[in-house]
Amino acid sequence: MKNIVIVTAKGGNTSIENKNIIPVLGFPVVLYPIRAAKLALKVDDVYISTEDKFIKDLAIKEGIKIIDRPVELSTPKSQHKDVIKHAVKAIDCDDNDNITVLLGNTVMCTPNLIDNGFEMLTKEDCDSVLSAWKAQDDHPYRALKIDNGYIKSFNNNTDCSSNRQDYPDIYYYDQGIWVFKKYCALEEKGPAPWVWLGTKCKMIERPWVTGRDIHSWIDVSASIWYLNQIQAYESSM
Repeated sequence: MKNIVIVTAKGGNTSIENKNIIPVLGFPVVLYPIRAAKLALKVDDVYISTEDKFIKDLAIKEGIKIIDRPVELSTPKSQHKDVIKHAVKAIDCDDNDNITVLLGNTVMCTPNLIDNGFEMLTKEDCDSVLSAWKAQDDHPYRALKIDNGYIKSFNNNTDCSSNRQDYPDIYYYDQGIWVFKKYCALEEKGPAPWVWLGTKCKMIERPWVTGRDIHSWIDVSASIWYLNQIQAYESSM
């Protein structure tokens, strides 16, 4: 049984142009998840799924394997579930091998997190593991929407408490890891929209501050803050 990491990182992008390769503290963003995977102790192989020549050149210099992403999976409307399914079909692995998918546009992933995900998947009764943070002020009970130009409650829950400590615990995927058996990506029976996670998914809880990939220049600043202030602490956990 092998532990395999797949980094997904297409070129272009619409939120920030070429966000996977913009420099953060002197290094292209995509090198952070690549190097975290290379430094993880439990990883056997590292791949990257991309159509972009510059990203491919970076990956080759890092000594990792390329999955050529087709044009139809490299558009702004391409769905990640289809990218992941294509990638796991393209690599040389068995249905029960362990896969971790990392985003190419985040610096907020450590080798320890990858190793802990693989270890949990191996030891626990589960199909998959994801990293997540607990909602507080951003709990779904507090979500709002615009209706005819006016703010309305998204949930239409008139009995909802204004005290967040009264809410049930809710978690959000934090842009860290998705770890799963290969067959989960092929069957797509997981919790929407993360259908590649299978029916029995476990969680690694992380601090709220880890929940960012890069979609704006504020995210770039948050990434620098994470690397300078949080990463060393998290790496020791």
